[in-house]
Amino acid sequence: MHSFRPRSSDAVRSLARQLTLRAALGLGLLAAAGIVSLALSAGALVEIMRAPVLSAHTLGMLAGTGCLLLVAHRLLHWLRTEAPPADGVRIGRDKAPSLYRLVDRLAERIGTAGVDGIRISADMNAAVHQRPIHGLWGRMETTLVIGLPLVHSVSPRQLAAILAHEFGHLKRQRSNRHAWGAHVRAWWHRVCERIASDANVGAQVLSSLLAPWAEADVMAAVRLNHLEEYEADRVAARVVGAKLLGDTLVEVAMKAEFIESDYWDKIMSQAEYSPRPTMRPFRDMGMGVAAGFHGQPHQGLLRSLVSEERDGLLHPTLTDRLVALRVAPRVPRRAVRSAANHYLRPALPRLSRRFDSMWWRATRPAWRSYYRQCQGRDEADG
Repeated sequence: MHSFRPRSSDAVRSLARQLTLRAALGLGLLAAAGIVSLALSAGALVEIMRAPVLSAHTLGMLAGTGCLLLVAHRLLHWLRTEAPPADGVRIGRDKAPSLYRLVDRLAERIGTAGVDGIRISADMNAAVHQRPIHGLWGRMETTLVIGLPLVHSVSPRQLAAILAHEFGHLKRQRSNRHAWGAHVRAWWHRVCERIASDANVGAQVLSSLLAPWAEADVMAAVRLNHLEEYEADRVAARVVGAKLLGDTLVEVAMKAEFIESDYWDKIMSQAEYSPRPTMRPFRDMGMGVAAGFHGQPHQGLLRSLVSEERDGLLHPTLTDRLVALRVAPRVPRRAVRSAANHYLRPALPRLSRRFDSMWWRATRPAWRSYYRQCQGRDEADG
């Protein structure tokens, strides 16, 4: 994957404008084609109704009108791809007052508008999610999504660094008209994906015609994503310091690797001998990450993370981000208290039960099938 180097904010804005204009043009052409199809079909229907007798010409016009209405219907179907709602469980200000105070304080320091709400997700990630309240139109609603595994993995100061990065996106790339530009670009990508996935012959023909345009937009969007990450890092570094941000990036990368390759393996290995898990993934995640991660050697993992091309598609690699920040990677120190215990302690039991319940509903059939296989194998061996 080609490595995109940091650029000035003006260069980022210029690329974003170009992609927004291309997306708006694509959406506009499809919308115009739908309007023209409707107008022609309406005109044809008027002529058909005025015809004194039902002739072959009238029947031909009726068939053509049906085709035009079908085209208009398909175009409308493709264009009505609403932005998905934010993931996770909404948590109110009364359930996490200290977290909301942190968010308000960071927004004020960075000089951007706050968020409309916070949601806790099951992902090892944090993101600012924006969506018009009516899907495609209406006031832009801004939601901060924070992953429960993430807050179990970092300290309170490190969570502040992560959120400062997210507010850097909000300040530089998602405020006012920039938010609508990002919405138009995402809308265009969703429309292209819907057309490409439609088995209709007309859709496949249109998809082949749009393919060069859409592929060029995707590659430019990847470049924009990289540049925006660097820009958000610069904003965050001015607020919390480059050293803290760099250490946080390393900590998150190492904890993410541990959770994916070690913690979840231990959770799923219970299916070999138990019909139900005794160790619940979200309920026991805080203790599991704290004890399991710091009980392992870290130098080898750190070397692999900084030498391999990870996250190189939609985000810059860890090494590239550290180089841009001018921070050397180092093994993280053990935090006295996690951000989860600091900011979410009253809400943790409810959140953990909710995510454990969702996980078990999705996992139960495969879990019990594997358990029965293991028991049958043990009986055969015995």
